Amino acid sequence: MKKISVVIFTYKRAMQLHTCLETLIKNFKNIDYPIHVIYHYNLEHEKSYIKLEKNFSNKSIIFYKRKKVNLLKWVFGFLRPLNLVWLLRWPVMIKERNNFKNILENILKKIKSDYVTLCPDDMIYFDKTIVSEKALQFIRDEGDNYQYRYFTASNLNKPYRIDNNLKKKFFEKDNKFFLWSFKDKNAKKVWKYRFTIEGTVYNTKSLLKFLKPIIYHNPITLEATGLWEVRIRNFFFNGLSSVRRTAGTYQVNNVQKIVKTPTANFDPNLLMKAYNLGYNLLFKKNDFYKNNHETIPSNVSLKKEKKSINYEKLKNL
Repeated sequence: MKKISVVIFTYKRAMQLHTCLETLIKNFKNIDYPIHVIYHYNLEHEKSYIKLEKNFSNKSIIFYKRKKVNLLKWVFGFLRPLNLVWLLRWPVMIKERNNFKNILENILKKIKSDYVTLCPDDMIYFDKTIVSEKALQFIRDEGDNYQYRYFTASNLNKPYRIDNNLKKKFFEKDNKFFLWSFKDKNAKKVWKYRFTIEGTVYNTKSLLKFLKPIIYHNPITLEATGLWEVRIRNFFFNGLSSVRRTAGTYQVNNVQKIVKTPTANFDPNLLMKAYNLGYNLLFKKNDFYKNNHETIPSNVSLKKEKKSINYEKLKNL
């Protein structure tokens, strides 16, 4: 089986990251160790991440801590006209400049696998995930043109349902998947957004080539600028997707303010305190099997050994 390197992004969500790592290790069968985790340091949440590292100390995981950088180290970004556009669109990049770009691209240079998948810390691998050898062959042979997603499916509900007129080609052998073009005029919503950091497999060298010229400072501006750059530079225009999705984001909360995304609003600080007390996230598989692109829980349950509690009772801990 072909191996795929994994890069995870995290900030203020040790509890969600724990569940992401736990389910990834259990269910992602293509995994190529070590797992790479890039985290945005926050003093208040430091204890929870130290605890998480101890919890997974017997696993091959490398943690990379983002650091602030001097403005002079960002001069390269001003030398490219498109990057000036992105800085004007997201000026927060200058204020919050850090070495996220350098860390990510150095990882891509060093990993030995031909394939890499990116995912946020609230991604849950709720079922066995195997990326087809045939799908990976597309990515190996034409890495600039192809990507593979395991967080989508052929039967998503509205408003993310595939348009009946979208041209698709199905591959019916083991680990079924299908092919479509992001350029198809009938590609809508998630089916036309051709760059994401959510549960997508890329050719490692092609992704590095794509990212090198772009200025970005965290996963949000990486995806935001990437969405424009892929169209301008004609990258990753063919999509491959599993017929049945096996992973998805569990949108318990949102810890960034740059882009508005659908989410529940469970306090990350309260969840952090619960994690420090030994509680972990207790998710419901059925929430994902409903085939809604966004899985937003109405309540959150936690577990500690054989004990479980709901979110409201956390305030009494």
